Amino acid sequence: MQQRTFAGGVLVPACSPCDEQGAFLEDVYAALLEESLREPLDGAYLCGGTGDGMHMRLEERKAAIRTGVALCRQAGKRSLVQVGAPTMRDALELAAYAAECGADGISSVPLAGFPHAVQMQYYRALIKAGGGLPAILYYMPQPGASFTLGEVLETLSIEGVAGIKCSSDDLFFTEQLAAEKPAGSVLFSGKDEYLAPAVIHGAEGGIGVWATVFPRAYVAIFRYARAGKLAEAFALQRVLNALCCRVLRYGLLSGYAAIRHYLGLHERVFRAPQPQFDPDTYDGFIREAAPLIDQLRACPCPPEPKGDNA
Repeated sequence: MQQRTFAGGVLVPACSPCDEQGAFLEDVYAALLEESLREPLDGAYLCGGTGDGMHMRLEERKAAIRTGVALCRQAGKRSLVQVGAPTMRDALELAAYAAECGADGISSVPLAGFPHAVQMQYYRALIKAGGGLPAILYYMPQPGASFTLGEVLETLSIEGVAGIKCSSDDLFFTEQLAAEKPAGSVLFSGKDEYLAPAVIHGAEGGIGVWATVFPRAYVAIFRYARAGKLAEAFALQRVLNALCCRVLRYGLLSGYAAIRHYLGLHERVFRAPQPQFDPDTYDGFIREAAPLIDQLRACPCPPEPKGDNA
């Protein structure tokens, strides 16, 4: 199998809107993704954590993949499909479907509760099912899915694995990955709170929830950091982190839903029993958050990179 690569840059993790019963709203999804792809983003990450893919039915995920890949192609941008699922059988089926739809790459969280040797077998099977599409590991340490640096690096050495999205709270772990990953392997930062530091230390891309509502600010942080314009990058990073502090105090998913409500966007994007928009606490939260939201939304279109092969 010829080794395939996947370029870096900023991918928006597309939301998968739903109704009160949790049913996927494909038309709303398409409209939101089309709007995102008009921003200075490099593509979309479909059915990931922000996309609530693990809580969608298989046929709903296929609809999201089919529509999302088509919209990315129409916009001349890349599509990366998160195919991880509660069962390996479903993950392999989704990988094959992503390839059938013409996705540019596949991605997957590890199989929860299984040792490293099984994860190696799993990613090889995914790559085969996906017809050789480049695969991006999705690493977010949590109970049942936490691995050593050496184990992650070994998985990155599998033929067909083109990189990793790292959402570890440990910035130094991300720095180690940047320093030791195989040549040609791409590293996406999945932790928005340290996007600028991750890029400064070698990350070639970013995939994070705040790109869905602050696409220009997110891309600006990435591009400024990559260009070595640290003052500009950290000025925006500080504003984003100040908002993150308020959101986490309020509750991440409830806070995110409140911000979407404030911006006039469809607010139900996570399925029950996950937290939803809370009208009883909205006013108090938005009084604190609105100035920061407005500042991030007002960020001008970031400068185009020059001679950057991210």
